[in-house]
Amino acid sequence: MITQLTTQSLRHALEREHRQWIDEVVAALAPAKGPEAGPWARWNAISYLRTTFSAHLDRERRLVQGLAAELTDEQYEILWALGELLEAQRAQLDHQIGLCHRAEQFATVTGKVVAALRHWCRAVEKDLGPLMVEAMPPQSREVLARLAPETVGIGE
Repeated sequence: MITQLTTQSLRHALEREHRQWIDEVVAALAPAKGPEAGPWARWNAISYLRTTFSAHLDRERRLVQGLAAELTDEQYEILWALGELLEAQRAQLDHQIGLCHRAEQFATVTGKVVAALRHWCRAVEKDLGPLMVEAMPPQSREVLARLAPETVGIGE
């Protein structure tokens, strides 16, 4: 349950959260992209994208959905499309049998995921950044609290 709110905009929290998320994704993929990386390193990276990355993306998309009323139709459509692109790229991993055995294809696919993630983060920061935390609907504040707990005070 939310017990205290800040009077800050979302921009700072989103920028900080996105920097950390991008760094985490790049770090999770890095061991699988090195010249000595084998199939198990790529398998671990694919597993990360299927689980941890997907869960984070789902939370972010719920945040955008919860704040859709605050966005223009164009902003929402762009964020929806970028979210769909990221989800489609992640889902593509499920259909690329043996991807962990093909280093070049793995690098191409994961490079596209990181590029789309950077576009997503910039668009979310631009469109949601000006919104104020205290003006958010309760369910959106709860999603934000899971993404960036220091932004919203959590009580018992």
